[in-house]
Amino acid sequence: MRTTTHQPRLLNALLTGICFLLTSTAYLAWTYHIMELAKAPLSDAITLIIGYLFQAAGVGLFSLFTKYRKDQIQISVYIVLGLHMVFMIPAVLSAGLVQAAVFGSIMNLLCGWIAGYYLYRLTTGIKAAHSAMTLGIGYSAAIIISWLLSLIGDGYLYNSWIILIICFVFSMIAALIIRMKPRVEEDALTGSDLPVKSPPAGEKAFRTLLILAVFFILLISMVNSCGFGFPSGDVMNGISLEFSRLFYAAGLLLAGFVNDRNRRHGAICAVIALVVPFIMLAIKGEPVSMMIFWILSYFTFGFYSIYRMILFSDIAREKGLIYLCGFGLFIGRIGDAAGEAVTLTLSGLTIIMIAITATLFMAAVILFFRVYQYIYLPETKMQRSEREIFQHFSERHDLSSREREVLRFLLEEKTNKEIADALSISEGTVKYHIHNLLQKTSCSNRLDLLAAFSAEQDI
Repeated sequence: MRTTTHQPRLLNALLTGICFLLTSTAYLAWTYHIMELAKAPLSDAITLIIGYLFQAAGVGLFSLFTKYRKDQIQISVYIVLGLHMVFMIPAVLSAGLVQAAVFGSIMNLLCGWIAGYYLYRLTTGIKAAHSAMTLGIGYSAAIIISWLLSLIGDGYLYNSWIILIICFVFSMIAALIIRMKPRVEEDALTGSDLPVKSPPAGEKAFRTLLILAVFFILLISMVNSCGFGFPSGDVMNGISLEFSRLFYAAGLLLAGFVNDRNRRHGAICAVIALVVPFIMLAIKGEPVSMMIFWILSYFTFGFYSIYRMILFSDIAREKGLIYLCGFGLFIGRIGDAAGEAVTLTLSGLTIIMIAITATLFMAAVILFFRVYQYIYLPETKMQRSEREIFQHFSERHDLSSREREVLRFLLEEKTNKEIADALSISEGTVKYHIHNLLQKTSCSNRLDLLAAFSAEQDI
């Protein structure tokens, strides 16, 4: 039935959307409050560096909790939703900067935990081929609702106590959706439907892949933040944060569609988008509307956001290491904060900024090719490996050319008649060659022969 088929995706999109709407609304309200208490660059350092680092810490803590307390994940999220509201109150109402920063940092840590949870649900409940679009739809819907809220009273809600009531309602809706137990999509945890499936790897190769993926995500996040860091000073000068985020929604939807159609293309788009920060660095100081910077940065950020979350979700799903599902966001947020730190430190030093960003960009491209080779070129590797295995097995057992032909058909589980028809020989001749194969390989029957060839792959 069509409704049943789409239920897991619909509920996961709703869960992702309401959780992201809750955390992003709380973050925006906190950001506006910090901007009232402190001017840039101090406000940027608090919201874009400290805030991001605490979000990363929240995702990291959730990952650890998932590894060691998997049976208590759901109850932990209910507790975190409650604590999030408790700490949000002083975070957006405190009259002192220190109090607002401290309570806001704890709130951001809890935001990270919530984000880790919906990525966990996405990884364990949705097939890989649908995950990017599910994530993109959830995020985009949240961004559109956030923009609609900003239209009420010209953004008044974000600067009033009413935002607390709104976030409380979002929290209740999130809790209700979490209580629902949707049917898990078939093969959601196996990764068997991955648009591009990474090749089997030993423990050492897998560790190498993880290290490469971590540094790749770190670098692309830093490059994006170095190009443009969403300075709060622009918001104070009239830039609409919520309106510019609509282009983030567009980027998320497009990135979700591309990644689900083909992971290779999604990865390539994320790297190509790294060119945009250079464009923004180049036109800084020119008579260009600052809104252009915000729109470009948010649109391309959609590609980074989707890809960095989906990359580790795929790895976690395929390898059965579910606690890794949030690592893309964890590393990405650290990269966002690091990029913001570089931007604030080198403010006004455009040439040095371009040089550093170019260096990070080149390093990211080099890592991209390594990651691409490990994950997105498995078919060629597997075909080459299969040929090598067959060649080695045939030479080790001194098989003739005809015996090798018969062996190929046996590996495909063809009958004697099918082999005879394919090779234009009699069934008696086929039996003769099979008898020789069994003798040379010291096997008693076909099953033993197939098992011997399978064992060859482990040599």
